[in-house]
Amino acid sequence: MSDQKYRIRPMVPQDLSRAVELLNETSAHDVRHVLLSELTGDSAAAPLLAIVATRADAVVGAAKLTADPVFPETVSALISVDAGARGLGVGSALAERVEAGLRLLRGGTATCSIRDDLPRGRAFAERHGFTVAHHSLGFRFDLTGSGYSLAARATETAERAGVRIRRATMASEEDLILECFTRCRIGLPLPYGNRPVDVRARLLQFPPGSVYLLADSPDAGSVRHKGMSILIPQGRSWYVRFTGTDPDFRGRGVATAVKAGSLLYAQRTGAESVTTHNDESNTPIIRANKALGMVPDVGYWSLLRDL
Repeated sequence: MSDQKYRIRPMVPQDLSRAVELLNETSAHDVRHVLLSELTGDSAAAPLLAIVATRADAVVGAAKLTADPVFPETVSALISVDAGARGLGVGSALAERVEAGLRLLRGGTATCSIRDDLPRGRAFAERHGFTVAHHSLGFRFDLTGSGYSLAARATETAERAGVRIRRATMASEEDLILECFTRCRIGLPLPYGNRPVDVRARLLQFPPGSVYLLADSPDAGSVRHKGMSILIPQGRSWYVRFTGTDPDFRGRGVATAVKAGSLLYAQRTGAESVTTHNDESNTPIIRANKALGMVPDVGYWSLLRDL
C-alpha cells in the first residue's frame, strides 16, 4: 500500500478472533461459527484467500475468499474494515487482493451477503462487479413478558393446523431431519437464485446446540412430518434460521404453528428475543411473522458475480 501506516498480509492464527469479529459485522445475524470454520479449513476446504490489514500491529481490516460447500462451484467473498480505518483505502487494498484471487478461478459464481443497513457496503460490492440477487427482510420478537399469550398462540395455531410440535435431535434423528428439511425447502426462494444445493452441507453448517422442531400429525402411526423450524441459540437472542412446510401441506397454517412453537421454545429456555430473516418474495411466511407479532428488524442483501 502507498500509505505505510497500513499493511496487508496473510491471516495467521493469532488474527482469527479479531478477523471473525470484523467479518461478522457485515452480517445481519451471527455467523461467527461459520466464519471460523471457513477460515480454519474445518469446512469443505481451506480458504482460497484469508488476509488482514494491520496498523501498528492491530488488525483493522479482513478479507476472505472461501469455497461454499452448500452451493457447488460457488465461492464466498467478504471484506470488512474497522470503522476507524474506513475511507482511507484499506477496503480498496483488500479488494485488490480478492480481485486477484477471483481472476485465478475459472467459471462459477462469487457471492456475498451484506446487512441492509450498510448501503455503503452494498455500493462497494457493486463497484466490484456484484449485483443484488435477493433481499431478505428481518423480523424480531421481544419475548419479555409474553409467556402466557405466546403459549396460548402456540396451542391455538397448532390445533388449527392439525399438528403437534416436538423437538428432534441430530444425534438420533439426523436422517429424519435431513429428509424433512429437504422437502420443506422445495420451492422456497434461494438467496443466490436457482442453483444446486447440498442440503446435508447446509445442515452441517448449523452449530452444535441448534434446536430442530418438527410439526407432525397427532394421529397415532403417522410418520410424515409436515413442517419444521431450526433455531440457533445466540446468547440472550435466538435466531430462527429456517422455517418451512412440506409442499403437500402448505396453506394450512403449519408454518405459523411451527414458528409459534419456536418462539415459545426460546422463551421457555430463557431467551429474551428471537430474530429471523425471510426473502421478501416469501409472502406466506412474512404474513405469518406479522400475524405472530414480529416487528421489522435489520435484513440483508444477497449479491452475486458470475466469474
